[in-house]
Amino acid sequence: MANYVPSNLVKAQARLLSAFQNSELRYREPATFREFLRQTSIMVPDHVALRGREDRAISAYFKNRTQRALGSGRSHNHTGPKGDSTEMPITWTTYNDEFSISMKQGDNNMFGYEEQLDNELENVIGNFAEGFESAAVSHLFTNRSGVNIATVEGAFDATDDTFDITEATNGDRALQITKSVMDINKYRGQYTVFCDTVSFNKFQFQANQGTGNTANLTFQFGGATYVHSPDLNALAAGLSTPRTKGFWIAVPVGTIAVLPWIPIQNRQGRDFGNEGIYGSLINPVDGLDYASHIWFEGADETANNGYTQDILFQHEISIDLAFENAPLTNANETTLQAFALI
Repeated sequence: MANYVPSNLVKAQARLLSAFQNSELRYREPATFREFLRQTSIMVPDHVALRGREDRAISAYFKNRTQRALGSGRSHNHTGPKGDSTEMPITWTTYNDEFSISMKQGDNNMFGYEEQLDNELENVIGNFAEGFESAAVSHLFTNRSGVNIATVEGAFDATDDTFDITEATNGDRALQITKSVMDINKYRGQYTVFCDTVSFNKFQFQANQGTGNTANLTFQFGGATYVHSPDLNALAAGLSTPRTKGFWIAVPVGTIAVLPWIPIQNRQGRDFGNEGIYGSLINPVDGLDYASHIWFEGADETANNGYTQDILFQHEISIDLAFENAPLTNANETTLQAFALI
């Protein structure tokens, strides 16, 4: 049933409290999405004001790396090439969730209007959390690098775009090899490693092998943050050669970002009566401002657990997000390097 009919006041009733209720309302914490947010260090200053409206395009620009072989002498009439820059369009996607509720829907129910509205909003929050986690993981997977120049203690599969490490011989040193591969590809500093469940469990186990253990493996875990991204499980298994022994994507810190945006009317707050109320709310999970739009009309809601002289409220919560990773001019190369155990 819908419309909260099961909790209508037709018999003696009790309500579930604490964990009994929270278990039903649970949702996956968006760890991957949170990492995108954490690394977004004002990638495009004032992108909110610059965009203006949904149909206005924005591009960012970066300076190109010009790589040349060194010469072997000096000249009085030397000449050289000029540098260049590249445009990177910023692409937003609008995400929304909708629900409806009538004014009298809670009058004959153990859950009043306010409690039903709170529940609808809590479900919206959970839906965004899980949806954005999937979107963040999908961005990492879809944009993994198609170029990896490393050839030592593994091999790059250009079909599935993964650097494969043989588990039987080097599985215990997978993260040491990962760091060496990143170094060969000229990435230095801190990394974030987004792991499927198999690799996350293996790495967590290896990281907790203490110095007293004859197979101390903890030396390879410094300088990196490990994020459990369960959505990678199905994506890795769906490659042309399924990777089921462990799959992860290593990302240099500061090379991924997500840019949020909502329309100016929602930021300002505009009330046009039943034609539409524009506002915003802060999502407690990610701290972002979301656009809220409500319109309403008089309605007979007896078929939906309301009453004859009722008001039906239609709610929409939305936000625009642009998932981005640092651009590179080399064809098919990105900073998102995928690895797998085979």
